[in-house]
Order: sequence, then C-alpha cells, then structure tokens
Amino acid sequence: MKHFLWQAPTWLGALIYLGGVFAALVALLLQATPSDWGLSLTQSYLWRLIQFSFTQALLSALLSIVLAIPVISALYHNQFLGRRWLLNLFAVSIVVPTIVAILGIVIVYGRQGWFTSLFGFHFPLYGLGGILLAHVFFNLPLVVRLGLQVYGLIPDGQWRLATQLGLNRWQAFRVIEWPYLRRSLPGTFLLVFLLCFSSFAVVLSLGGGPKSSTLEVAIYQALRFEFDLSKASFLALLQVSICLALGGFVFRYIQPLQQDASLYRGAPQLRRRKRDFVVDLGSLMLAAVWIVPPFVAVLTPIWSAEFLVALASPGLWQATLVSLQVAIPSGLLSLMMALSLVSLARGFLYLGCSRVMRYLEQSANLVLMLPGLVLATGLFLLLRHTGGGINNAYWVVVWVNAVMALPFVVRAIAPAMLQQQQRYGHLYEQYAILGWIRFKLEWSAIRKALAQGLAYAVLLSLGDLGVVALFGSQGLETLPLYLYRLIGSYRVEQGSSVAVVLVLLCVALFFLITRCVGGRDVTN
Repeated sequence: MKHFLWQAPTWLGALIYLGGVFAALVALLLQATPSDWGLSLTQSYLWRLIQFSFTQALLSALLSIVLAIPVISALYHNQFLGRRWLLNLFAVSIVVPTIVAILGIVIVYGRQGWFTSLFGFHFPLYGLGGILLAHVFFNLPLVVRLGLQVYGLIPDGQWRLATQLGLNRWQAFRVIEWPYLRRSLPGTFLLVFLLCFSSFAVVLSLGGGPKSSTLEVAIYQALRFEFDLSKASFLALLQVSICLALGGFVFRYIQPLQQDASLYRGAPQLRRRKRDFVVDLGSLMLAAVWIVPPFVAVLTPIWSAEFLVALASPGLWQATLVSLQVAIPSGLLSLMMALSLVSLARGFLYLGCSRVMRYLEQSANLVLMLPGLVLATGLFLLLRHTGGGINNAYWVVVWVNAVMALPFVVRAIAPAMLQQQQRYGHLYEQYAILGWIRFKLEWSAIRKALAQGLAYAVLLSLGDLGVVALFGSQGLETLPLYLYRLIGSYRVEQGSSVAVVLVLLCVALFFLITRCVGGRDVTN
C-alpha cells in the first residue's frame, strides 16, 4: 500500500482538484486591492447585498427544515402505493437542471400561471417570495432524503420497545425520533444555508431587481457587465470568507453519519390515531403539491405543435452538442478526481492514518464553501494574467463543473470503495496487487457506485447555468443558457419545448450511464 500511495495516477486527480482551487484563490488575492476594501465596506449597497443574502438563505433553510420534518416521519411510518415513486421524484428534483425547475415554477406561479388561473390570486413570484419558493423546491427533497437516512440509523430494538409500551406516533417522535433528528439537523440546516447563500441561477432569474440581489449575482454583474476585476475579486473573497466560516463550523462541530441507511426500510407498527393519519396525509399532500406541478408544467409542451417547431431550430441542436461537449468530459474529470481522493483516503486508512483519511474525504466538501462562480472568477483572472483569457473558457467551465459535482460523486463511490478496502485490503497488500490490476478485480463490486457517481456528475454539469453564464458566448452556449435567453426574451413557449429536450436528455444520459457502466440491475 505504501507503493500504491506513491504512484503518480493516485495523486493526479487530487492535484488537479486541489491545485486548481488553490490557484483560483491566489489569483483572487493578487487581483484584489486592499486599499479599496475599506471603501467598499462602507458602501450601503454592499451591506444590503450581505443582508439579503443572509436573509433569503436563513428563511430558505428554515422553511425547508420545518416543512421536511413531518414529511420525513410520514414517509417512514407509512407504506403506500406511490411511496417509492415519490422518493425517486425527490431524488430527481435534487439534480434536475435549475433553469428547468425555474421555468416550471414560472408556468405554475407566474402572472398568467396555473395558480393565478385556478385561485384568481397573483403570487408575487419575482422577489424574495419566488426565491424562497424555488429554494424550498430544491432543498425540501434533499432534507427529506437526509432525514430518512437518519431514521434508518435508529435501532430496531427501540421500535420494538415502543410497540410493547403502546406508544403513539407523537410519543415515539418525542422519545425516539427527535433525539436522532436533533443531532443531524444543525449540519443539515447549515448545508442548506450554504447552498442557498451561494445560489445563483434562482436569484438571477427570480430576484426581480437590485433589491433582491446576492453576492453571487453581484460578482457576475461586476465581471459580465462592468468588467470591474477589483470589485469582482473583493466580492468573491468576501463570499469565500463567509462560506468558509460557516462551513468550518459544520465540519468542526457536526459529526457525519457513519453508516449508509436505506430509504426504503419497513415502517414500525405503532399505535395509530386518526389525528396521525390526518397529519401524515396533509404533510405528504403539501410536499407533492410543492414538487409535482413544476415537473408536470415543464412536460406539457410535448403535446403541442410548438414543440415540433422548436425541434427544427438549429440553435437547439447546436446548444445540445455544446452541452454534451461540456457535460461528458466534466463528468469523467469529476469521477477521476473522486477516485483519486477516495483511493488516497483508503490508502492512508490502511496505514492507520485515520485523521488524514477524514481530511481527504472532507476535502471534497470544500467546494460547498467555494461557490462555482468564485472559482470561475479566480481561474479567469489567472488565465488573463497568463495570456489565456477567454480562449480557455471551455476548460474553465469543464473544470468548475467537475469540481462542483465532486461532493456528490465522492458520496456515491466512497462507501463501496472503503468496503472493498476493509474486506480485501490486506490481501491486495500481501500479493502486491496494485493499480489497474486491482481496479479490474474490484470492478464488479464498485461499478454500480461508479455509474451513479458519473451519472450525477454528468447531469449536474448538463444543468449548470452559473459558470457558463459568465463565459457564455455564441461559441459556448449550452442548453441551460439557451433556455435562459429564451425566457429572458419572453419566448416562454419555445423555452418550454427546450426544457422538455433538456429533461429528456438528462433521462437518456442517466439511463445510458447507469446501464452501460453500472449494469442492468443498478437502481437510483
């Protein structure tokens, strides 16, 4: 294993990841002028940005947590027709392209949307209300799935004892469920807060003006419209400082779950009351009404004549080709970096360096504290100083998308690879089985995890709008950027057709990757 640690391929992916992050941060530090920082900090506009960024992230995280808790309990305690379908829909909503979900929300809650037509009441979509609506759409399913994993860690003996004592649902929640949830909720809350604090596409599309702008959008405007590099660097460093402070609290004080729990575990038999049934039904209906309509709204244009007209547009297929040229290399690069980090982690675990192993695992989560737009800004400044500039925008987009998907890929592949290390690591070391030979021996056991990680990375890159919006031009226009421009020019019907194509492309790629790489029996 010592020889394995010093093999160049093992370190290559980690160096590409950590070296790129370090270079981006150094470029930001070199560009920023400290003499302007004091002046910037005295501007009321900056403090309004910070205040709104904190406010919308705090409210989004609170709403997501509060609404998710009864949904988690209802899904865990009830087995019903459509439960697995609802859980799979929650999984899809986590990785669905952001701009597609935004379009669905606009169709449902916009001025001429379904909500207005049905109730005769216009929901104020553009502003804080729309941002909260979209953030809960994305983060409620995430909190539910994380919460169900926490429930899966509750020992069966506690449920058997609760059944013998005749506890009802509320008593069981207070005595058994809440202590487990209470330990995990701070980390979940801060994770959702960080995701919302660094949100870009949602705020850019639904912000409605300067009053509802965030630091992330201000960085984009400083580079894209003002080309004020010093201002963009200052805002990026300010955002990084805030996110690192919050993220450091997460990884310093919140203990991660140590085992993988099933989302489909059977429900315990507790004493049920009519009140419990009403609360469960109401919670599940609220979650379904919040999540399902935007998906339905996006898919309705497939039956219209406008869909066929949109398919004949050359711009659509050019954007599709560019999206594939970005998403597939980005997914492969993300998988390579994840394999490198996890391989190093299990190598140090074998040597007894468990602390180094944990640091390597947690390094993948570093990007949760470094927004993609910040990394892209730093790399753009670095390339500009070296003479590359906008000509290397493609590689910047590929690398940043790969890095932003890294936490999801590591989470997907780490359990399977660490399990192989625990079972057969000593045999591999004893017989000096290293490198490609070891990978081939482990392939059948880890291929499903690799397929899931690769699929997540490709889909997340395919739906990215933030980084490509910064560098987007006629030569680098992906489907999300093409869709955003259609919506911005009020061509919503044509945009809906493009959204259908993007969703179908995501489904097709997910199916192909999981079947071709993971085998026939791979599941979501």
